[in-house]
Amino acid sequence: MVKEELTDAMVRAGYMPYEPLVESNDGAFWFKSDAVGIPNNSAAVQALIGYSRDGATRCTGTAFLISPTVGDALQSIPSDALLKGDRPDSPFHERVDYQFFNELPGLESVGKAPWVITEADVPIAVQWFERRVSGAVATWFDDRNSLEKLIRVAEEPIPGISPDRINPRVLRATIVLCIVNGYFTGAAGLMTAHLERDHVQPNVDSFDRVAAFDRALADRFPEYRRARGR
Repeated sequence: MVKEELTDAMVRAGYMPYEPLVESNDGAFWFKSDAVGIPNNSAAVQALIGYSRDGATRCTGTAFLISPTVGDALQSIPSDALLKGDRPDSPFHERVDYQFFNELPGLESVGKAPWVITEADVPIAVQWFERRVSGAVATWFDDRNSLEKLIRVAEEPIPGISPDRINPRVLRATIVLCIVNGYFTGAAGLMTAHLERDHVQPNVDSFDRVAAFDRALADRFPEYRRARGR
């Protein structure tokens, strides 16, 4: 019940159903919009239906920036230049950034996703999802609708941790997205700043991995290499 009604609502909001490269969650279905403002990049929303022990359901979601072009580029990067544990053939490389609905601002005013027990509850659940998409989710996408904005996001420290502790996955994807869109100075600037950081994420990243990533990009993209002053 919820999926059909929610699909109609998302289509009205400008999203179309689509199938991602990989989906590990049962009960998930996806929507995509190309109106995000950055070429080679799309706004996507994953809706996920969860179930309680007594058979009730509820639908929450996650906002994504998706770039198959970035994914293709990262699949050519050697393993020792990727984040620890990543494989070159990982389908998740196309995910530039994401945020769970329940971690976006404004949850205190709308509450968490309501449970659907009877058919009468479906419109309430769909309305909750619509409000998140048209409100906090739309703002999240607006904050990432240009390369300049996305660069600022990629450089933001993770709240409550060291100022050198950024999200390395978002930063790497942003560098590649800049490159595939011809913004080589932006990509080079991000990399220069990142190499100067105190790398405090040994379980995920390291200076050696970042340096190898830089070399791999320079080898593949001559314009990036020149922007890096080589």
